[in-house]
Amino acid sequence: MTYVQNQVYKPIEVISHFQNTRVNILRFKWDSRSYKVDRIANTWRIPDNEEGFKSHFTVICEEAGIICEIAYYHKSMKWEIVQYDNLD
Repeated sequence: MTYVQNQVYKPIEVISHFQNTRVNILRFKWDSRSYKVDRIANTWRIPDNEEGFKSHFTVICEEAGIICEIAYYHKSMKWEIVQYDNLD
């Protein structure tokens, strides 16, 4: 299996549910296309000088056949897609 990192760093729109400290990501929109998130494979936080910290998520979109890393900036409440790869 070959892993290709397609780095993007583009803003996205996200439909998510916040419950206490847990985030459930349902869908996101990127480049005029909507992606259904089937599961969150991993989460982690990274310190950020401007934002305090940002949360990163590895999400699986089986229907679209992609795996993505997306980030949430807590202070500005903005989302971005960091990178993606095809599921093989």
